[in-house]
Amino acid sequence: MLDKALVAATGGDRPPRRTRGQALDAIDRRIIAALQRDGRAQSTAIGEELGLSGNLVANRIRAMDAAGLMRVVAVADYRVHGYRLLARIRLTVSGRSPREVAEELAARADVLSVHLTSGRFAVSCLHAFTTARDMIEAARDVSAGIRGVQDVDVELVNTVYRYSPSVGPLEA
Repeated sequence: MLDKALVAATGGDRPPRRTRGQALDAIDRRIIAALQRDGRAQSTAIGEELGLSGNLVANRIRAMDAAGLMRVVAVADYRVHGYRLLARIRLTVSGRSPREVAEELAARADVLSVHLTSGRFAVSCLHAFTTARDMIEAARDVSAGIRGVQDVDVELVNTVYRYSPSVGPLEA
């Protein structure tokens, strides 16, 4: 099942020791691609798909996770949970650092993601809402309830053509 070069390179089914920040190799990228298709796939099934042993796949997943190169997480589809609107709320900040405002927003349960950005709006956050009224109330709450927020701009996301919750392209 394993080719001889792979066995020699990995010392059998054990992957070489990983260090944080080490680059992913072709086998790692193939394993990650399989996990992106089905995050619940078992190592043996991934191994069969890729022509590798299940032990090698499991060891590589553990090694990549331990080195901080990847992690397997569940991502809920906001629409399945009754949310119908996705909006980006952008903020100008004055009298307080944008980082402090972003950290305060990130602590809120209703915020999906928070970003420090360049340009006029120093902070941007993504929200999911069930109604337009919820969206308006959230914008009001952010402008009145967070010290340092000077101006609020709301962009309603009309259509999501692609959403990929991965770090980015894994090609070298």
